[in-house]
Amino acid sequence: MDRLRFCVGLLVAGLAFAGSPSPVQAEAVGAATARMDTATAVNLAGRQRMLSQRIVKAYLMLGQGIAADDARTILQGSIKQFESQLAALKTYQPTPVVRTTLADLEDAWKQYRPLLAAAPSKANAVKFYDVSEAVQGAAHLLTVAYQNVTGAPIDHLIGIAGRERMLSQQMAKFYFYRTWDLYDDPAFMEMHLSRAHFTAVLIRIENSPLASAETKAAVAQVRREWEPYQQALFATRNLADNRRDAPRVAELSERVLAVAEKLVEQLVAQAQRAPR
Repeated sequence: MDRLRFCVGLLVAGLAFAGSPSPVQAEAVGAATARMDTATAVNLAGRQRMLSQRIVKAYLMLGQGIAADDARTILQGSIKQFESQLAALKTYQPTPVVRTTLADLEDAWKQYRPLLAAAPSKANAVKFYDVSEAVQGAAHLLTVAYQNVTGAPIDHLIGIAGRERMLSQQMAKFYFYRTWDLYDDPAFMEMHLSRAHFTAVLIRIENSPLASAETKAAVAQVRREWEPYQQALFATRNLADNRRDAPRVAELSERVLAVAEKLVEQLVAQAQRAPR
């Protein structure tokens, strides 16, 4: 439990715009807007995909009493972060496609946000199953729209790497649906699909001609954290065992997210150093 709190603390400290609304946060959003470029926009839009899944993961944890204090911190911080990033992205709409897809994401979020106002329940968890995927899908289209602003290969690679963040949370989300006796077979199938996608994306980044030594080192770090996480996710289909292992799955999902975030940050820095 202490290790999970440590991971949550590190991640919240490292992610942009986390925390409660304040003059300091407003200043941070303004600073990001001032230096907004396509690499930054791809990163933020891609992170919205992840947050759509992380919010539900934390909601399901809280509803089942799994690391409840940490789940509450993750849930509240992720909601604030999503809304802060949405505001930042609205200041940078360089193409008609970006404007349209950003409006679609905002509409999807308006369907999602009210469900978070009530205490977690199985009834709302059922609604989140589809609604969270709608938000994730809208955020993905926005990410692609930003990638296509310049068509720069590095922006595309940032978008691909950002999917690892989302997949790390999506697998945990489906795991916690199963521990709550919801969508057992579909959720288990989705976990397998997400695992295959996660592994394929790592290989694709590693083999990219744009992958620097720093990028390959960051990928290696993701692999080190990924191995125990996937073992915990797929150790058994027995629900009693899954419930017993739930706190460890929560902890490991945050560890993988943290290193995936570092990978994306490294690629954004590389993009900003390169001539455009």
